[in-house]
Amino acid sequence: MSDHPEINAQPAGAMFYRADLHIHSHGASHDVSDVSMTPANIVATAVSEDIAIISITDHNDISNVKQTIAAGNSSGVLVIPGVELSTAQGHLLCYLPDLPRLIKFFA
Repeated sequence: MSDHPEINAQPAGAMFYRADLHIHSHGASHDVSDVSMTPANIVATAVSEDIAIISITDHNDISNVKQTIAAGNSSGVLVIPGVELSTAQGHLLCYLPDLPRLIKFFA
């Protein structure tokens, strides 16, 4: 046993988090007709469902990512900036480490 109880209190193994990394929002994805799928409501649902990590990956659009990140920051939900690109071979989910890099990538 260590002389430092704070060390013993730290997790000793893998941490598991609930996540949803493929969410579409209203106003950004053409196929979302549910007007309640706003950035704030998506984050509120994540909180109520104990989902710690989410990503808004709208079809060829990043307009709701900034609002979702802001809502996540105030609610303790990690929002990974993303977008779902349409390609000739199908859809491609793209995740970036922060909003400025997503904007640069998308441009």
